[in-house]
Amino acid sequence: MLLGLVVLLAIGIWIVGHQLLPPPPKVVVMSTGASDGAYHAFALRYKEILARHGVTLKLVQSSGSVENLERLKKREGGVQLALGQSGIGDETTAPGIVTLGSLFYEPLWLFVRDAGTDVGPSVLVGKRIAIGVPGSGTRAIAQRTAALAGLDKPPTALVDIGGTAAADALIKGSIDAAFFIYAPEAPAVVQLVRTPGIRLLSQPRAEALVRRLPFLRIVTLPPALLDLEANIPPTETRLLTATAQLLAAADIHPAVVDLVLDAARDVHGKGGLLNEPGAFPAPLDLSFPLSPDADRYYKGGRPALRRYLPFWAAVWIERTVFFIIPLLALAIPIFHYFPALWRWRARRNVYRWYGELKDIDRAARRGEGDLGAHLARLDEIDRRLDRVWVPLGFASELYTLRMHLRMVQESVRREASRAPVPADGVAPVVRQEGDS
Repeated sequence: MLLGLVVLLAIGIWIVGHQLLPPPPKVVVMSTGASDGAYHAFALRYKEILARHGVTLKLVQSSGSVENLERLKKREGGVQLALGQSGIGDETTAPGIVTLGSLFYEPLWLFVRDAGTDVGPSVLVGKRIAIGVPGSGTRAIAQRTAALAGLDKPPTALVDIGGTAAADALIKGSIDAAFFIYAPEAPAVVQLVRTPGIRLLSQPRAEALVRRLPFLRIVTLPPALLDLEANIPPTETRLLTATAQLLAAADIHPAVVDLVLDAARDVHGKGGLLNEPGAFPAPLDLSFPLSPDADRYYKGGRPALRRYLPFWAAVWIERTVFFIIPLLALAIPIFHYFPALWRWRARRNVYRWYGELKDIDRAARRGEGDLGAHLARLDEIDRRLDRVWVPLGFASELYTLRMHLRMVQESVRREASRAPVPADGVAPVVRQEGDS
């Protein structure tokens, strides 16, 4: 019985510890981006912050947001976190993925070789336009905006190059325009805004595009925002912008969510050219469902213990408390009823004989059955009681049973002695009811 209870409690501990609240992983895999891109640069800072708390963030480079999303969908290489642009997918196309929030704005820059005063889509008709490499977030969004503007068919040509290669090609003149999704501080943006003959186009139809592509937003660059001394841009410029998202597997550990969002707040919370301090991370784009743990984080911040204790100490205490509640729910009723169950089990070896003693005693007093058979059965019970074990605290009840057994034996013998003896000297057999 005691072994059974211990096994039951052990199973309960295992279910709670490994199924309901497993320990946080020591290694978390994140798919980032190209080695020279902003995603990978930010991920390196996350890695440094998580390492302080004893968690290794393993970074896997990629061609961009689309490839990151595919890796996360397939859990390729154990990927549980990924950086990606808004608009690359949703919960219908990529089930089992949640968002932990938006991290920063990613403007859609459109640079062209000098286009004079014309700022409409017509300036790009018949041009060679770089839209980013396959698998990149730039390409995913540039294709959609180009299609809405009618730039996805001849004589216009969309070219699959991006990044620094597209910037170099634009400067050399092998392409006429290029889309980029970069932070304002990105080397390609810094280079192109200062290159003579290259112009940053404003988006005069930004509102119309946002209505059709609601994952986009509008940011306005005031004059000289990028360079006060050189007055870049020279006029107010309107850009479409995506938001960089932190995507995760839906089953990611809650403690990892808190830790990664802490890192994101440290990295992105100070503000920048396009946003106020404290604006990020934030649950802006909800193409993917917001993680319940991230929602709790945004509403209440870090759990109280993690504000004052080291990460692993807080996790250990939280798991211990989480253990205690279900274990108490199991242990209290078990140990409440265990003494009664123990007493019943100990006494059962004694009390189960009383029913038979009562039946034999009653039959003998009524003259029913074979008295010799009754005595033989009582002798057998006596022998079997020699093999009965009871705890020392219940030994008195075993001796009481033996005393009652002797009393029934004496009673049956008295009834046998009163029976008339026939002339042949053989005691008569008392027949049971129904005998002929």
